[in-house]
Amino acid sequence: MIKLLLELIDYISQGLHFVFDYAEFLSCLAVWTLVFVLLSKSIKKHAKSYYWFFGTIAFLSLFQSLNWIFHFTEYNLFTTPVLGKVLVSNIHLVEFGFPLLVIIMYVGALSPKQAWVKKLLSIRKEMSIISGFPVLLHSLVRITANFTDAIRFFSDKAAYMEKNEWAINETGLSITNSGYLLGIVMFVLFLILWITSFGSVHKKLGARKWKQIQKWSYLLYGLLFLHSILLHTGWLINPLRGGGNNEYIIKEVIAICSTILVFGSYLFLRIRKARKSRLSRQ
Repeated sequence: MIKLLLELIDYISQGLHFVFDYAEFLSCLAVWTLVFVLLSKSIKKHAKSYYWFFGTIAFLSLFQSLNWIFHFTEYNLFTTPVLGKVLVSNIHLVEFGFPLLVIIMYVGALSPKQAWVKKLLSIRKEMSIISGFPVLLHSLVRITANFTDAIRFFSDKAAYMEKNEWAINETGLSITNSGYLLGIVMFVLFLILWITSFGSVHKKLGARKWKQIQKWSYLLYGLLFLHSILLHTGWLINPLRGGGNNEYIIKEVIAICSTILVFGSYLFLRIRKARKSRLSRQ
């Protein structure tokens, strides 16, 4: 009996290891959904404190990223225990920013009759503002690091392929760099939606104009899906530096499948909700 129990525990631990290591986005999505449901009242009551907290983390991440370029100090914040992990997570989005965007997206397609959905809907504006800090940081870092290279690739592919030894597949690089350039359009759209989410701007615009602007969020969701698919597909065809092994391939395939699953299910739920709303008005 004890042996069977130990085997079961080992099996479960292996399963959890797989989920957190290979399906990182999905596991983070589940964790952050729970966290924001539990903190919904606190976030609603102390929204500005949360803005300052996440804004400070984003600022420290940006400072350290710029430090690599301008060398303000020798100390590397990314190597600091716990804090370093938090700061890095703010840049790469998969562990926090992207899951939060998906939560914001999903609650608009789910029934508010469910208690946990109702709690998330009550802080949807606050979550939108909080999500803006890691998205802004990620965008600035990516634009700085990848935009120029993407332009250089499309302007002179032959020179780019010759200069970078890791660049082995032109098709893969074309897909990846298209994703980077698409990120510029997304960044502009995101800034408009994020800035208008703040209460002071919202009041100046008025409810009607604000709602019209916020409808552009659907376009952002669609571009976000395309952006993710382009990047992971490109990285799969032409692996990033140090990639290409079996573990790398598994992670990229799961990332693509996760993106399709999440956005596909959202589209289904959104269409179903719109259909129900239309039928109720008839």
